[in-house]
Amino acid sequence: MEVRTTALMRARHMLESQGRFPGGALPGDISDSWLRSLSHGLDPLARHEAMTLTDTEFRLSQDRHADLIRFARPELELLFDQIAGSNFMIALGSPEGVVLETLVDTQFADSDAGKAVVPASVWTEELRGTNALGLCISTRRPAQVYGGEHFLRAHSDVSCISAPIFDGRGGLAGVLDASSRSTVRQQHTAALVQMSASNIENCLIRSAHDRRIVLQFHPRPEYLGTLSVGMLVLEDDGAVHAVNRKGEMFLAGIRNLIGTGFNAIFEQRFEDVALRLAQGETLRVRDRMGSAVSMRCVANRASFALAVRLFSAANLPQARPTPSHPPETRNLFRDVVIEDEELIRRLRPLPKVATTGTPIFIMGETGTGKEITARLAHAASGRSGPFVAVDARTLGAEAEAALLGRPNGAKGLLEQAASGTLCIDEVSWLPHPAQATLLQVLDHGSFRHPADGREIRCPLFFISTSVSSLTEAVASGRLLPALRFRIEGFSIQLPPLRDRSDMDALARRFVRAQDDRADIDADALYLLGRHDWPGNLHELRSVIAQAVLRASGLCLTVEDFGGLVPVAAEPLAHAAACPQCAGVPWKESQCRSIRDTVRQSGGIAQAARTLGISRTTIYKHLLAQA
Repeated sequence: MEVRTTALMRARHMLESQGRFPGGALPGDISDSWLRSLSHGLDPLARHEAMTLTDTEFRLSQDRHADLIRFARPELELLFDQIAGSNFMIALGSPEGVVLETLVDTQFADSDAGKAVVPASVWTEELRGTNALGLCISTRRPAQVYGGEHFLRAHSDVSCISAPIFDGRGGLAGVLDASSRSTVRQQHTAALVQMSASNIENCLIRSAHDRRIVLQFHPRPEYLGTLSVGMLVLEDDGAVHAVNRKGEMFLAGIRNLIGTGFNAIFEQRFEDVALRLAQGETLRVRDRMGSAVSMRCVANRASFALAVRLFSAANLPQARPTPSHPPETRNLFRDVVIEDEELIRRLRPLPKVATTGTPIFIMGETGTGKEITARLAHAASGRSGPFVAVDARTLGAEAEAALLGRPNGAKGLLEQAASGTLCIDEVSWLPHPAQATLLQVLDHGSFRHPADGREIRCPLFFISTSVSSLTEAVASGRLLPALRFRIEGFSIQLPPLRDRSDMDALARRFVRAQDDRADIDADALYLLGRHDWPGNLHELRSVIAQAVLRASGLCLTVEDFGGLVPVAAEPLAHAAACPQCAGVPWKESQCRSIRDTVRQSGGIAQAARTLGISRTTIYKHLLAQA
């Protein structure tokens, strides 16, 4: 590390004094980027200048990349929680290098770097020289730029890590970036950034192709639906329209996938397997290179249409799906681990309600799966339009314009969701005039555009979600009573994670989503089951992601969760020793001592240091409580 640092210092000195540098002094990607920066005529000693879009330009950029922003926002929040340090920020960039959104901690926000990396700022190599976001755009590969590796000395007090987000057609859809004031190389953070970028990519591909057949495939069937799944999007003639990066990896022996027919990739003809895939079956197929994969069809508009067409052609009316029947309900929810019988009971009417177009209200704590439940309802509705989701808290005073459209003619949320589904989170946060507008549209199915007064028809399926009841919102004066009765057609309350019986299944799903080879042992599952999980599924996913990255083996143990999951205080309050120590006086004394030390020190790591024993030993005494 010292040799590398010295080489970098020498390279910087030559760059700043002579306009050149020794070729072997830097990593190849950094060296190439410095050369490009020189070719752009940049001065490494130039002072930092504000390089941002105008308000109008930035608004157009946000509109152009609205889907990217929508799917990236929860990943930004999760990544921010996962890094969980200080003096850092998370940023989402467009393919043009424009920062679209940021999440930043207070310490970083007050720094020069925090004031430079802001929404609407531009970070291409042409303007800023070597930086991770710009380098990622230039190379279309993950990039890491630390301290003095930045071309401009003005940026040498920050380190940044970026990962590309692709659109499935070979194009760049965006860039995810994590920046900090630390110059220590952060491979843990780099892995988290790349995983989040892959998740955004998969969401984008699924959302953009609701009218095309989307296939998920993986060599191992238990990993379908996880982050590691391959995805193929098919045209009507069976040719590949799009493929995600995992899909390209699984089919690496087949060149030029885009435009290649399904029948040229796999040994089975699509016509022979389409009906079973459309019915929701998981099939084992073999590609032309001889590798077998498990495959299933994503439930979307195209798959429902294909099923109806094939059922009719085969003259099998008895095969028509009956959403109210329990097996079909389970099939609808196959992309979510749901083994909790009470939750299944609550969700069972959802397909039937969705097909009638009755407004749905979904209530649950943050992280309980409200949006994914809304997406399942949209898929079950069979509507031809898109699923459009928005958090009312982000709209502010611009809410009415966001709903109806802007005077410049830009489409509003209502028009975007025409013939589809509009999902509004925390609808009571809309200003009352916007609520009145929404009520009128839901009643009449149309509105007049503010730009030219023309009437726009927008029949839509409406879903609202919230952490609190609509009764509370009306009582506090936030929600108009008339709107409450219009949107509360069918209500579902999602249970918090601590009340679900399928905790183990969810944990295993999240583990395999991070690494399809990984698993988790029984003791670790018991530890997770004792935590309250105030952040619900978001928190569980974050904790498991960090545990997988720090684990030394492929099976997660209690030790891998040290410091990530607090041990419940209740077992420590009992005077009795744990069952494995009970009845042996010296063991009981030792056990009580360990429990008291954990309680007094406030954590297992500190208790281990105080007692001079391993954390694993402490966990054994805590987990053995009956």
